[in-house]
Amino acid sequence: MNEDEDKDNTSENPYLLLGFWNFAIISTLVVLFFPFSLLFCVLFYGLEQTKLLIIALLHDAMKTFLAVLSVVLAIVALVSVVIFIG
Repeated sequence: MNEDEDKDNTSENPYLLLGFWNFAIISTLVVLFFPFSLLFCVLFYGLEQTKLLIIALLHDAMKTFLAVLSVVLAIVALVSVVIFIG
């Protein structure tokens, strides 16, 4: 995926432009009321907006997973160096 496609996806998806707290509240409500929240979104917002919301949730989950993975790898590397030196 090149940079132009990424800019197009961001500009088309309003959920990717939300602030941290706004998106945190929306994603918490979607996960908390999972099957019913998707049904609500499809019925009241349409299939396209529901798809954009799911894409934004997956995008956020992937970024969170990569952040946690990088912290865990850094801690493992640090502990390995301390054990090797000590």
